[in-house]
Amino acid sequence: MSIIMEDTVTNETPDVKSKSDSRLGACEVCATRNAKYTCPRCEVKTCSLKCSKIHKLELECNGLRDRTKYIPLKKFTNLDLSSDYRLLEEITRSVESSRKTFGRNRWKDLPPALFKLRNAARTRRINLKFLPFKFARRKNNSTAYFHKQDSIYWHIEWIFVNADMLKVTDVKVCETEKLATILSKHLTVENETFGEKLHYYQAVGIPGVKLFLKAEEKGTNKFYELDMTLSLRENLEKKLIIEHPVIHVLLKDQDCGYNVIDSDDEEEHTKADGKLKSGKEVVDSIVSKAESNENLYKTSKNFLFTSEYSDDEIDSE
Repeated sequence: MSIIMEDTVTNETPDVKSKSDSRLGACEVCATRNAKYTCPRCEVKTCSLKCSKIHKLELECNGLRDRTKYIPLKKFTNLDLSSDYRLLEEITRSVESSRKTFGRNRWKDLPPALFKLRNAARTRRINLKFLPFKFARRKNNSTAYFHKQDSIYWHIEWIFVNADMLKVTDVKVCETEKLATILSKHLTVENETFGEKLHYYQAVGIPGVKLFLKAEEKGTNKFYELDMTLSLRENLEKKLIIEHPVIHVLLKDQDCGYNVIDSDDEEEHTKADGKLKSGKEVVDSIVSKAESNENLYKTSKNFLFTSEYSDDEIDSE
């Protein structure tokens, strides 16, 4: 009887070393064998290809090392430095390839509809710029100019900050409509789609909210405060719009975190004599700054610290 039990034990764990003999310890998937492999991404220890596939399915892991993962300075090695350098080189090649693909200031490639739309915006003192055609923001933009009516119908993206950054989109909004009228339809109780999410906004109504337009050329933390009693056209005047307006909607008592600027007294919008720059002069200054930094890109090859929009994004039309 003792012999049979001894054979059974031997068949269950054949040739398995003790955990103390394994450098990686036991397999974290089956826990019956010693681990032989470590996942480069999530660092899960596995003993075989089968266990490795199981851990990828359960953890939704692709098995590829995260090249941007934070590494403490004490653990940073020459191998990590070499990996970072190769990553920067790949980013550099990708950016240069994009520049060749999209080009810069390719006015002749602008479709007739966008060409007319841009000119119509200029007559309204609105600096309208377009992203390369492959960008999602370019593909989703429905803004259009109707020549017979001499009106621009805008694509508007609303971001309700106090509703977990809920995004709501309006299409073909006439430029003559007042912001309060456009927004009011999203703050009604009858709105079944967003009713629960916009509960606080519906409770305070139009008088209890503020609207902020992202200042595209000023960085990520600067906004223009909009006047809801004015039309959409009046609110967009003297401002740079990339594709379409992105408007943040906040409760009045929770707007302290927004850096509000005025488009009329910004340094980059005024000349040395204090006069307001034209829309073309503002855009030209942005393009000039991007071009002046091109030599820096070519020499340093470091794209870790860039603005939210690259020069290709702002210059390409």
